Amino acid sequence: MWKKLKRRLGQWRGVLIIAPSVAGLIIVGSQAGFFRLLEWAIFDQFVLLRKAEPIDQRIVIVTIGESDINYVRKWPMSDRAMARLIRNIKAQEPRAIGIDIYRDLPVEPGHEELVELFKSTPNLIGIEKVGGEPIAPPPTLKELDQVAAADLVLDADGKVRRSLILVGNKKGVFREGLGTKTALMYLEKQGINLQVIDENKKIYGLGKAVFFPLAGNEGVYHKGDMGGYQILLNYRGELNRFPNISLQDVLENRIPEGLMRDRIVFIGATAPSLNDLFQTPYTSKLFGISELTPGVVIHANIASQILSAAIEGRPLLRAWNQPLNWLWIIFWSGCSATLGSMYLRRRWATVGIFIAGGSIVIISYLAFLSGWWIPAFAPLLSVVTSAIITIGYVLLKNLRLSYRKLEEYAQTLEQKVEERTAQLAQANQEITALNEKLKAENIRLNAELEITKRLQQMILPKQAELEAVEELEIAGFMEPAEQVGGDYYDVLPENGKVKISIGDVTGHGLESGVLMLMTQTAVRTLQETKITDPVQFLDILNRTIYHNIARMKSDKNLTLALLDYAKGKLSVSGQHEETIIVRADGEIERIDTIDLGFPIGLDEEIADFVSQIQIQLNSGDVVVLYTDGITEAEDMNSNQYGVEKLCEIVRENRLLSAQEIRQLVIEDLRRHIGKQKVFDDITLVVLKQK
Repeated sequence: MWKKLKRRLGQWRGVLIIAPSVAGLIIVGSQAGFFRLLEWAIFDQFVLLRKAEPIDQRIVIVTIGESDINYVRKWPMSDRAMARLIRNIKAQEPRAIGIDIYRDLPVEPGHEELVELFKSTPNLIGIEKVGGEPIAPPPTLKELDQVAAADLVLDADGKVRRSLILVGNKKGVFREGLGTKTALMYLEKQGINLQVIDENKKIYGLGKAVFFPLAGNEGVYHKGDMGGYQILLNYRGELNRFPNISLQDVLENRIPEGLMRDRIVFIGATAPSLNDLFQTPYTSKLFGISELTPGVVIHANIASQILSAAIEGRPLLRAWNQPLNWLWIIFWSGCSATLGSMYLRRRWATVGIFIAGGSIVIISYLAFLSGWWIPAFAPLLSVVTSAIITIGYVLLKNLRLSYRKLEEYAQTLEQKVEERTAQLAQANQEITALNEKLKAENIRLNAELEITKRLQQMILPKQAELEAVEELEIAGFMEPAEQVGGDYYDVLPENGKVKISIGDVTGHGLESGVLMLMTQTAVRTLQETKITDPVQFLDILNRTIYHNIARMKSDKNLTLALLDYAKGKLSVSGQHEETIIVRADGEIERIDTIDLGFPIGLDEEIADFVSQIQIQLNSGDVVVLYTDGITEAEDMNSNQYGVEKLCEIVRENRLLSAQEIRQLVIEDLRRHIGKQKVFDDITLVVLKQK
């Protein structure tokens, strides 16, 4: 019995050592905070992946945007304007009014009028800043105990993921958060009040909800992160998840009938100039433009979370305590180590390891939907690490065993030859299997390259887009030398203006294609943000591409020229090949761009190298943009096509349409190349002033 048990333990010795060792190291790293940013990043993606929540009709937000500041003519707005704002809201008979605006000092005229209104509005809540450098509340509202805390708690990466329910100041005075106080006022009118469930553990009941505070040993949080009464913030959404109305509409009393009746009304700034904006999980979008979230929207989310939990039983988001997290990591480390130990005996064990990793993500996401945030990155890391170490251990153990067998069988020549033959047969099978894997990998890589090539073609400007430009004829052409090229051009019309871009990434292949796609996305994103200054435009674009190239550990970079056209004027910036202008009378102008910019992605700071020139286009003038795949194309005798030949053929055919000029240039280039191999991507853009 003991021998059998000892043999069993010997078989699983590697798993019994590796699994807890890996789990222990990852737990130590987790406790040290090494994985917090990655766990938070997964948390943010879970928030974004959820189905959109319905609009919360119980809460209305009065937004203060840039146009509203212009309307009241100064900021802070006068006490008279604020009194009119509150009076118009009060006429709608809301249950609670939360003013997310600091008002510790009078702003004449109208201060006395505002004070009297404060005294006659018992459901009006003002704010004060409790933490950090305090900001006092309105004195009148403080006397009436109608004050809440405006403080928001930030994680180490600067994002708001926690609700501050209650916070105390240095004098020991506790304030409820603005979202909390207004929500409790709303629920009180429905007969729902806070109930003490466990005073020692600070567990409270509110309708269908039970509140468990963060104690500093949950998820990735520690004692040092805690202060006041905090819970995880289960967001409903951004501003569009709440009915909202502008300050100007309220001041002019253009409030839809019944919009605010029996609702919580929040008043707060959304204007970027007032700097009441915060990072939240919604600023972690992988696709689309991410925007900061106004503080008033976060307070509305906190109030909505409390109302939904108390009335409808919507889950309050909680995190596992750290011992449970440790068991979770140990469990997956053990599963992965067990599967890794069967790598040679059970080929499906590798698939099982991948299934384990996928299961962690799926289970974590489903738990998140049910109101539990459990770690995903740490157990994933334990699965990968345990699998690699265990498989390596098994292979090493198998190698040692084989070596001992060789020594044993070396006693006779016949036995040694037989063993060698068996090993060669096994090796031949493994080589055959590896060859099959290499073939499959080749097919996969070719498929990836084909997909990238198709993606490049998909984002090129469509003919309908080019024809929509009223003042220009535009014709473009791009052909990669290999399956995936590094050339890039784009045409982006907007409000009567057109941005034309052309670039050339160093080298070819998948990396060059990916860098080309990143550049197109960055240019379009910056175009959408209305940045018109070429220095700022190219500086932001360069830093974006530079940091992505660094992350890729690549040595790629690209030349890039940006042309902005509007009403016959063409602005050129950025370093690329020459820009060719063929005037209607046949005069040729060659614009050298060497002093207009710097290669993109080569250095982090290029703003000092960027400048632009202005060109006036008249009717019939032709502009030609190209990459060096045209001018450096060689014939069978290694003679290059050259920029002079390009200029001449455009000049000879300048009276034709842009599409005809493009076609004649490409045909002439192909005649020059003949049967010679094409070594570089070919890109040509022809613009003609109508």
